[in-house]
Amino acid sequence: MSEDRLLALTEEIYDAAADGGSWSDVGRSLSRLVEARTGWLVISDPGRRSSEVLYSADWPAGDIATYQTHYRSLDLWTNRVAALVTRAGPDARPKARISGHLVPDVEYTSSEFYTDFGKRVGLRHVIGTILPLGAAGLMAIGLHRPDNDPPFEVADAQLLDYLLPHLRRAVQIRHRLVPGSSLAAPGVGALDALSTAVMVVDTEMRLLLANAAAEAIANAGSAGIRITRWTLAGHSSQVTVTALHREDNAALGALVKATALGGSSGGALRIRNQSLTPATAALVAPLPRRLSNEAPGELSGRVAGQALLLLRDLLSPLAPPNPDTLRNLFGLTPAEAEVARAICGGVTKSSVAASRGLRESTVRTQVRSILAKTGTANLRDLERLLATLR
Repeated sequence: MSEDRLLALTEEIYDAAADGGSWSDVGRSLSRLVEARTGWLVISDPGRRSSEVLYSADWPAGDIATYQTHYRSLDLWTNRVAALVTRAGPDARPKARISGHLVPDVEYTSSEFYTDFGKRVGLRHVIGTILPLGAAGLMAIGLHRPDNDPPFEVADAQLLDYLLPHLRRAVQIRHRLVPGSSLAAPGVGALDALSTAVMVVDTEMRLLLANAAAEAIANAGSAGIRITRWTLAGHSSQVTVTALHREDNAALGALVKATALGGSSGGALRIRNQSLTPATAALVAPLPRRLSNEAPGELSGRVAGQALLLLRDLLSPLAPPNPDTLRNLFGLTPAEAEVARAICGGVTKSSVAASRGLRESTVRTQVRSILAKTGTANLRDLERLLATLR
């Protein structure tokens, strides 16, 4: 496998992250990489209450629904991968798993899952894993070969191992930058409309872009990160991003450099303020070319020498949206607007019912009406939507 082909695949992954490419194309490229016949890429929310299928080969919708509602619990390989990932912890480097190594062939071929479902749809040999995504949930990656094909080998797993950190980072970018909708136009100008705090920096931490949300964090007295303008004699002024503490600044700079130059998928760290309290969470990721004004004709891959910083204030609680705004935008009733604000503030439906002197069934009915009026599929989608109004 050539390094150029792997690099091209990473560029395709980051292109999909910025909504400039297709996750189905990514899934097909991963399948070709390991000569799989079918496969899927599925994201589940943190509570595993709902899922989103990014890629499912040419599987009929009925088979996907049957798997999710019944056979998922009987899938020996997926269940054992999930147990391994849980034991390793969310920060462990992701690792591709091969079906025969986790589930002996005799056990698998005699299982209810294979005899009733897997054999019919070509799930004889499997390679993939489950990626913990933090706030973005979990991503299940499964690539399959039918019974008459040879099993996957260690070399196939090594190819996937190279790409898994990039897949994880790309889905996290997608979760933060495109919550429920796509960026309609390429270019960094689109970033300024986001409620997510976004910075773009080069390898020397020179600031190339900070949207309004990022500037608000950097200007807050309690933050652990600063935007600094300075001038050397005989040189033009420069604007840089720095962390207050030397150790944090060195760690942030090293992570940015590895991401912008070394092909790393990035990482996350917490930055301390003057009182040594973790005050700012920073996620460092490759900058998808679709979000850059450089080479406007080239929209795929990532920008060399630059990195994306996604910031979150760890100290200031987010104020809920104004109830009048919710009523005007979505046609919510006054009661529904108050319920929406409470639910998205982390309060349970039972607590809302108790505080308002209502039955919980009444609140559940109001929540269904709120989801319908806002066009959201579940409470996670609703939280994403309302976060843009804060």
